[in-house]
Amino acid sequence: MPKLPKIPYKLHDNINKQRSICISLSDKLRMISKITINFLVKNNLEPAEKNLETTKKIFNNIQNRLKKNPYLYGFAIIQTGIEEYVEAVLLYSYLKNKTMPSATSLKITPEVYLGGLSDMTGELVRLARLKEKDVNKIHQYIAKIYELIIPISITRNSSMRTKLEAIGNNLKKIENIIYELKLRDKI
Repeated sequence: MPKLPKIPYKLHDNINKQRSICISLSDKLRMISKITINFLVKNNLEPAEKNLETTKKIFNNIQNRLKKNPYLYGFAIIQTGIEEYVEAVLLYSYLKNKTMPSATSLKITPEVYLGGLSDMTGELVRLARLKEKDVNKIHQYIAKIYELIIPISITRNSSMRTKLEAIGNNLKKIENIIYELKLRDKI
């Protein structure tokens, strides 16, 4: 009879522990990032900037744990909080007219980055409704993002396809806002 395999109990327990910690951190990151995005859209920069400092620490904590446990990269629930954080960072960069950080500089996967970018365009639509004078600038920005994502090859039934299609839908929403404003002689 062959020798029985060694069961990696400690590795399994450690991965489960780290997964639970990362899930908890990701959920906290998601919640604070959502609050931050709301502050940003409403031009309440002081608490948004304070939250961004907090979220960066949480994000870095998650990233350090993922480096030590690459098995955890496959858990979508962990990536959800990171995606929300990316959305907040990109929106803040847009509002401050700063260069957008790249997926490489943030050390995240292209899918998470594109998900955050897609969601950020939805926040720009919200912003356009609140700041009608900026609607054309926002429209041009979303249109340029849309042009950049067109060449990306995506599978037929993937969450990435849904996210990228959302950018096109947000572009249409902005165009509808422009049309409504023209009807009201606002622009």
